Amino acid sequence: MQTAVEAWSHAHQQRFVYVARSENELVGMGELHIRSHRHRQGEIAYIVHPGASGRGVGTAIGQELLSRGFGDLGLHRIYATCDPRNLASSRLLGKLGMTYEGRHRHTALIRDGWRDSETFSILEAEWRPRPSDRL
Repeated sequence: MQTAVEAWSHAHQQRFVYVARSENELVGMGELHIRSHRHRQGEIAYIVHPGASGRGVGTAIGQELLSRGFGDLGLHRIYATCDPRNLASSRLLGKLGMTYEGRHRHTALIRDGWRDSETFSILEAEWRPRPSDRL
């Protein structure tokens, strides 16, 4: 057991999870997943409670994840994917300064069939922290 604890404590953390609360209510959450330490690449994902949509929660979560990735972890590129039918998520990724890279076909089998994914990314030189968006 001691060997496992020592190995784990020296390993790079791969995932960073964030929870957004408003008045002690859970309104959303996000995750930054380091996909490659060597290539300094990460992926972000988020979810916002439907009752909190349109209040800037997703933007705040996204900014926090980008701030952690670029500011604290020194990543070079961060990307995100979304369902092409989710127009609000596409707009949010654009609002975060991410660039649309294209569509990957049939990336996920979900309850109503195969789903495509749109990919967005931002590079460290393109990112600008906005303190007003931080949670």
